[in-house]
Amino acid sequence: MLQRSDFIKLAALSALGQASTTPAGAQELHAVRVLELPTDGAKSVLYAQKAGLFRKRGIDANIVAMGNGSAIYAAIIGGSADIGSGSLWPVYQAYAQGLPLRIIAPASVYSSAHPDAFLLVRKDSPVRVPRDLNGKIIGGDSVADIGVMATRAWLDQHGGDGKSLLTVELKPTEALAALDSGRIDMATLKPPYLSAAQKSGKFRVLGAPYDAIGPLYLVSCWVASVDYISKNPDIVNGFVAGLTEAARYTNAHEDETIGLVAAFSGQDPVQLAAGFRSTTAATVTLAELQAPLDFAYKWGIVTQHIDLSGILAPSMPLVRQK
Repeated sequence: MLQRSDFIKLAALSALGQASTTPAGAQELHAVRVLELPTDGAKSVLYAQKAGLFRKRGIDANIVAMGNGSAIYAAIIGGSADIGSGSLWPVYQAYAQGLPLRIIAPASVYSSAHPDAFLLVRKDSPVRVPRDLNGKIIGGDSVADIGVMATRAWLDQHGGDGKSLLTVELKPTEALAALDSGRIDMATLKPPYLSAAQKSGKFRVLGAPYDAIGPLYLVSCWVASVDYISKNPDIVNGFVAGLTEAARYTNAHEDETIGLVAAFSGQDPVQLAAGFRSTTAATVTLAELQAPLDFAYKWGIVTQHIDLSGILAPSMPLVRQK
């Protein structure tokens, strides 16, 4: 589990330059330093940049890929980046520990009706049923990574012992190679790495562990620091508006984002086109935020009560349920 000291140490190591303003004709563009994971979830922010959805709102977004969500959040807290995206649970953890991160917009959602995350083992693995995984090694971004924790819960639900799993910390870019080499026994992958696994023919699907958390919920989010939000409300609102417009478009026109995601993630565009794609949220409900939080409470990922209204920035496109 991430501790306050982990964020502070990572923040001290991060250095991505200082923000500046750049004139463009009659309109002044405000430089925004943006960090994003090199996954399919980046498609909306990449499209927003390419289509000029940020520039028309006065934003010059410099989007940089980073392989670890914890490093992204540390950079935001440390002030070496302005806006970043990553998994939801570390943001809950940070907020519970009093760190000044706030959610400004949703990123990717998971739907059991259209799953985009699957548990894979090698094709020649002796694992045939879930309980065969007891005591085996799983790769994940951290010991509390959503893929790891969802797999533990899924294994419990299917006759195994989720707590018996051993974890090796790996970046998403490293997991597939580690599985192929036998360093780990299983990995829960999302696009575009899931697409590469499909194409290789070396692996088989054992299940959809994200279903163990709920049928529909937010997986990742966009964040900024309290200080940045308070000093730059128009920039934050403009960035979120650009993301929202891009999310609605890219979910309906996924083919137009293949080249963007492939270049950003280093994946084969042919493999990406043939595989599963993630779903980006333009808006989110409180229920879709609460489901992963309830799971985090149950599994000890978050140990302090969180008031969701306090972690959401004013820019958050929240849909109130009737």
